[in-house]
Amino acid sequence: MGIMNDGLAGLFMALTVPVVSKFEATARITAISSGINLAYGQVDGRLVIGKTELSLSPITCMYEFPFGDLIVGTSESLQIFRDSDEISSNAYETGIDSLSGKGDTAVAIDGLGRAHIIDAAGNITSINESSVLFAKVGPQIAIATESGKVSTYSLDGHKVWERPMRGEVGERITAIGWNDSTLIVAREGHGLVPGDEEALEIEHWVSQQLIKRHDVNRRVIAIDGLWMGLDMGGIMHDEAIVAELSHPAHIVIDRGESALVASWFHLHCVNGEGLQWAVETQGMVEHVSVNKDGSSVLIAGSDQNDYTDPEPVVLIDSTAQPTSLIEEDTAIDDWGEAPAIEIDADELYGDDISLEELAGIEAVEVSDTNNLLDALNDEIEIETLEVEEEDLMLALSLDAEEIIAPLPDAGGDQSLKAGEDGTAVVTLDGGETQDPQERITSLIINGSKLYSPFKSLSSSINIFILFSEKPKSLALNFFGKSLSLFSFICTKLLDQILKSFCLVRGLSIPGEEISNE
Repeated sequence: MGIMNDGLAGLFMALTVPVVSKFEATARITAISSGINLAYGQVDGRLVIGKTELSLSPITCMYEFPFGDLIVGTSESLQIFRDSDEISSNAYETGIDSLSGKGDTAVAIDGLGRAHIIDAAGNITSINESSVLFAKVGPQIAIATESGKVSTYSLDGHKVWERPMRGEVGERITAIGWNDSTLIVAREGHGLVPGDEEALEIEHWVSQQLIKRHDVNRRVIAIDGLWMGLDMGGIMHDEAIVAELSHPAHIVIDRGESALVASWFHLHCVNGEGLQWAVETQGMVEHVSVNKDGSSVLIAGSDQNDYTDPEPVVLIDSTAQPTSLIEEDTAIDDWGEAPAIEIDADELYGDDISLEELAGIEAVEVSDTNNLLDALNDEIEIETLEVEEEDLMLALSLDAEEIIAPLPDAGGDQSLKAGEDGTAVVTLDGGETQDPQERITSLIINGSKLYSPFKSLSSSINIFILFSEKPKSLALNFFGKSLSLFSFICTKLLDQILKSFCLVRGLSIPGEEISNE
């Protein structure tokens, strides 16, 4: 099996270490632990501890204490197992997102970004911080938040120190880690143009004092000891880049003189001289767990393909003697040797065999082609649509660019007097109204259609007006195809009705004096 392209070609002779074994998964692996008991958890809640299988809520993370107790974080709880038996369980409504630890101390970060310290006795102490990004255990517990704040706490949860913020526009912490008693902080400034400070820097703090600061050209995304992984591919030891990779080095595990580095589909071993060996896995390396002496290294990750089976958990021995990749079969290759297909050119391109026969497809015979040919030869009947000349001329007149406005005429002014019942009848004579394009469709007064179709106003219209102490308004609406036409007609006729209304009530009309007779 060959190494996938990760910048290895030409850098060194391809070496690898053999795969000891692999464990089949039934769903995507989300957590692993290499300790006294090999353990792994799946997204569906399947937990395997040694030879024991348990069913939990979806598993998110795990950490094993040196004496064997296993902490398991799920989407609902934080549980501790001893010899495959649950010894404690604490519910977390938002679940547990991550677990990290060293020795007898671990830190869990829940779904709300709160950090919780777990000691060897199973006691849990919450840290008064919010939006926690990273938590690293060393001589103290280092906490980095989304706001760019870095603080340290004692192992029992008391705040010790807070790093002073830098930059007027803020900063982001990209990684933190411990090298013995030295806290290493990788930061990124938010300023677009560097001023007194560089955009990407590494800080070394000892006893709350800044002892060293240096800039880097690429963002640091993982720190363990003096080893650092870069987002653009590459591994640093202190200030020197010792190896180049084509993909981000997002997991770094300090092994003293060397480090294990996860990048793409590979787990690399790196020392001060560069890349030493690499193991290719079926999935992208997302989880790595190493026991104390490095003899058991668990590797897991998904290939990000939903159409393939879950990728297995791989076990290697990082202390094994590297061998040539060409000479060593890592036992992870499931493809095997494909049988050779031999075919003669005459057999492939000859005339004695059809494509259907070559492909193993039975030819389908068409029994009757006459009906098909007859259908194709049938004459196509063209249906004609008859349009009346009158309707056509009307449509053409309606679509004409020039609109001839109607000339409404509701008759002359009238002088009326209410009867004893308080009502009067106003007769409007629209016989003189002209509508050349016949665009008026109806006349509606107070919600009642009085005339339709309204092609001409040849007849009179009676309007009944009921008087009270406060006369009701009189509404006259025309509904036509032209808004301008509507406004024009409405204005003219309302003017006529207003005059009649005023005459009936004995009211004065602007510009006129009417006696109440």
